[in-house]
Amino acid sequence: MRIAYIGQGKMGQSVQSQGLARGHETLFEKTEDNNFDLDLMQKSDLIIECTVPSVVLENIKFCCDHKLDCLVVTTGWYDEIESVKSWVQTSGIRFMYSSNYSIGVNVYCKILESAAQLINRAEEYDIWGHEIHHHNKVDSPSGTAKTMTDILLENIDRKTTVVEDRLERKIEPHEFHFSSTRGGAANFKHVVGFDSEADTIEITHNARNRNGYALGTIKCGEWLAMQPPGFYTMDDYLNSQIFNV
Repeated sequence: MRIAYIGQGKMGQSVQSQGLARGHETLFEKTEDNNFDLDLMQKSDLIIECTVPSVVLENIKFCCDHKLDCLVVTTGWYDEIESVKSWVQTSGIRFMYSSNYSIGVNVYCKILESAAQLINRAEEYDIWGHEIHHHNKVDSPSGTAKTMTDILLENIDRKTTVVEDRLERKIEPHEFHFSSTRGGAANFKHVVGFDSEADTIEITHNARNRNGYALGTIKCGEWLAMQPPGFYTMDDYLNSQIFNV
């Protein structure tokens, strides 16, 4: 594929490196200092957007307006997802987003879903979660953490509210606390605990580096290029390539 990259932060650079390693050509890369090169972008098979929440919607709209197939890595914009769905439908492009493109993280979330369904029937267990990300992470909690809390809320009936902020009170029985830490150069860790008086079960994903996230992004881009125009999520890829194989 010929790929145009919007965003050249550390994650964007890692995604581009994985693309090159898998034989894809970099046709254009947009940094903070240069403008869109529409000619090169229109010659590309896919746009990969990996920037920050403050500009991601502007970039998605640009791709839709110019009918450029787009895969979005950036998180922190999901309150506008219905608007983006409308833009994609009107434009007729291929579009994909995910809170996390790591195959390992998504397998982890599938395991978490199954565990939550079991814990739902074991009322002696309380629930908590925590994540650690590097010091350059701009959103807190992360999109992945929000996906995890959604899984817990959907599958554990006695928990109806997640608390993400600092607590200065006793937590209520219907709540669970999901905390976040930011620090270090390459931290990517998520853990959920199921805790009783007798024992604790912890389910952890700990990434060594950005490679798994970047490789998953490129593999999803390869898959997206083979699909009909439409609005796709990581679930579509996983159900097609991993869980139903």
